[in-house]
Amino acid sequence: MKLHEIPKNTHYDSILKRLCRMVEQGQEKDPDYYGMVAACLIDPDGNASFAVNHLADDDHRIHAERAAIEKYEKAHGDVPEGSTIITTLSPCSEHMHDREGKSCTDLLNELGITKVYCGYIDPTQIDDCEEKRDFALQETKDQQIIDDCEQFADTFLHPHRNIAQ
Repeated sequence: MKLHEIPKNTHYDSILKRLCRMVEQGQEKDPDYYGMVAACLIDPDGNASFAVNHLADDDHRIHAERAAIEKYEKAHGDVPEGSTIITTLSPCSEHMHDREGKSCTDLLNELGITKVYCGYIDPTQIDDCEEKRDFALQETKDQQIIDDCEQFADTFLHPHRNIAQ
């Protein structure tokens, strides 16, 4: 497995804060259409695309990583190897009946994404993810971002948990 280190001094936390605002704005605009995960793809030259998980025409969900990739490809062409994904929740690695396309882990591996920086690591997929991924995965150290991203994720990972405090 080829893993790459994620630089320690990055602006990734500011991007995660922007992604959190995007989730909140999507929920205010149309909570049935927009989901609770946002992602940004950054290529090695610094070109970026941002997107929020949303409904596809066939009522499947387009995960945020896929949406950011599709947006990038429309603006810049093929995703260059060595690109990075920043996301509020670590990429899915298992089958999901409501997801459009393959798992995000498989998609990122296929595209040669080498680094994923996230706001929260999905505890429901930890066992599977490490052996399936070809990219470095790192969670932010900023506790406020972790808490915000966990709260977003809990709405669908643990829908019956009372997260109001």
